[in-house]
Amino acid sequence: MDDLDHKLLHLLTKDARASVTDLAQALGVSRGTIQNRIDKLLHTKVINRFTVELGQSEEDHQISALTLIRLKADDGRVTLAALRRIDAIKDIHTLSGNFDIVVELRTSSLKRLDGILDQIRALPEVAETQSQIRLSSAL
Repeated sequence: MDDLDHKLLHLLTKDARASVTDLAQALGVSRGTIQNRIDKLLHTKVINRFTVELGQSEEDHQISALTLIRLKADDGRVTLAALRRIDAIKDIHTLSGNFDIVVELRTSSLKRLDGILDQIRALPEVAETQSQIRLSSAL
């Protein structure tokens, strides 16, 4: 990745819906150059997906929780694959320490959160979970 790729990624993280024409103009290159760069970044998995980030007012109507997961076995590939299929999981990270994985969940209700936690606990390699409901953000 070169400087132009980094600048392009910076602009896309601020507005993933920006048009290729607007990006090209902002970066002082041709539309074709930007389209080729985006295609390359997608192909090489630097960009995985374009997504929608909810505004603060919509996030206020959702429950957000962080769930720590301890596995029974060392190899968590099957569990990670199962977690990726749960729509309410917005982020997944592997960890060092007492727990192996942390996931960020977003749901519309406590009842839905409880159901998702039951799904996670039912996975064969999950030994223990610990969840924390997010109250506010410090940023």
